[in-house]
Amino acid sequence: MIVLAVLRHDQRLADMAGGNNVSESTVRRRRDELITLLAAQAPRLDRALKKVAKQGG
Repeated sequence: MIVLAVLRHDQRLADMAGGNNVSESTVRRRRDELITLLAAQAPRLDRALKKVAKQGG
């Protein structure tokens, strides 16, 4: 949840990490992992959107 808050609210990593008793490097690593995961899902999202559009949605 901390990583999502960092992405959504553009908070500094040190602020989010310190307030939640987590190291800044852990938040940075998890943020990078999440971005990689989302990037891997992007092509699938494209295909799904094309399929929905083709069906008239």
